[in-house]
Amino acid sequence: MPSRSSRHTIARQWELLKLLPGHHPGMSCTQLQAALSSAGHATTKRTVERDLVELAGLFPLQRNSACMPYSWHWQPGSKLRDGATTTPGEAPVQVELHAWVDESLYHHLETHPLGTGMRLTRLPNGGAILVTTVADDRALMGWLLSQAGAIRVQGPQSVRLALLEHLRQSLALHDTGA
Repeated sequence: MPSRSSRHTIARQWELLKLLPGHHPGMSCTQLQAALSSAGHATTKRTVERDLVELAGLFPLQRNSACMPYSWHWQPGSKLRDGATTTPGEAPVQVELHAWVDESLYHHLETHPLGTGMRLTRLPNGGAILVTTVADDRALMGWLLSQAGAIRVQGPQSVRLALLEHLRQSLALHDTGA
């Protein structure tokens, strides 16, 4: 299981990806830092800069270095959807999510359902099984990443594998000790 600080880093970086505009001129690191802070991720401008450089190696991001301060945005025609680029206007696919959730997330989901028709089945040995229909989009992946220490996705396999790949890439970035 990832450490608490790794989960916070993943959540912060995911929020950063969601904040990036899809067109030129983009947003400066200072603007992104302020937006992250407003979203509950207090960090430094330098951390934002490092995160963007790391994320640009994994996602189709573009840095506008023609003016100061530099600005960042998604490459033209790209946006985030489970880590893959898609064309704008593409409707997300609906999937039936199956997952084990811990006690804390179980109690949260009881009062804040993930979707209509969501089912939670409490297990005698702790936690619960979650079954719900959701859009297979970046919002789902962002939510799953933010709950990385409290959820174990069982299906669909495509969502499970995409989540594992995001977690592996993020941990690889942080295991370098830089």
